[in-house]
Amino acid sequence: MNKDFIKIKDTEGTLLLSHTKGKLSCNVTTKEIILQRPHCTYQILFENIISMVPHTLKTRHITFPTPGNAHERVSTSFASSYYKIRTGRVRIHSRSGIHEKGETDFIVPLSELFLHYFARYSQLTVVQ
Repeated sequence: MNKDFIKIKDTEGTLLLSHTKGKLSCNVTTKEIILQRPHCTYQILFENIISMVPHTLKTRHITFPTPGNAHERVSTSFASSYYKIRTGRVRIHSRSGIHEKGETDFIVPLSELFLHYFARYSQLTVVQ
């Protein structure tokens, strides 16, 4: 676990899944999602999630010089599936304290296992 992540003591539900990759962590309990990045943690109850839809990140084109005067153009792509989570309320834990914010969008990479738990424990209708 990243030492810069803020630990939450008052989680809701039972922990089902915890996944950390680099500077992003996602924990799923039977009642909430906890998204962590250094120095900031977002606690989202399933009952506060309005929607979750697949999201495509824009590809970027990068030009690299090659031997001679030619250039090679490369497109970036992202390995993970990204999703946009819209929530009506989120609790934010930071070094300066805890506060709540209204409607917020999160764009995060999520695994198939996360989606399985999300479908099982959230009150949203899953469309395949």
